[in-house]
Amino acid sequence: MIMQDFIISYIIPLAYVALGVAALGAIAFPLIQMFSDLKKAITTFVAVGIIAVVFIVCYFLAANEPFTIGDYHVEAGQMRFIEAGIFLFYLLLVGSGVAILYSSVSRYFK
Repeated sequence: MIMQDFIISYIIPLAYVALGVAALGAIAFPLIQMFSDLKKAITTFVAVGIIAVVFIVCYFLAANEPFTIGDYHVEAGQMRFIEAGIFLFYLLLVGSGVAILYSSVSRYFK
């Protein structure tokens, strides 16, 4: 019982603090590295911008209809986000496959 109280009182809060420090480090160090080399930062922002534009296109291509299965109901706006995410996943999957094929085939021509 004493060990249980010790764990609850000290170890679990210490674990939360350690998790917070690790999360901050996981966010801070890539940002520091990115801003130390602005050329790489620009290419990262361009890539994120392209993915955002593709998501917006997918969002406007998605159907805007509610969806119901049994007692489970999904509103039209939620369904549009879900379909846009699925479209974006498929496009990124095909794009990564094409990039893999291109990189493996282009090696033979160099």
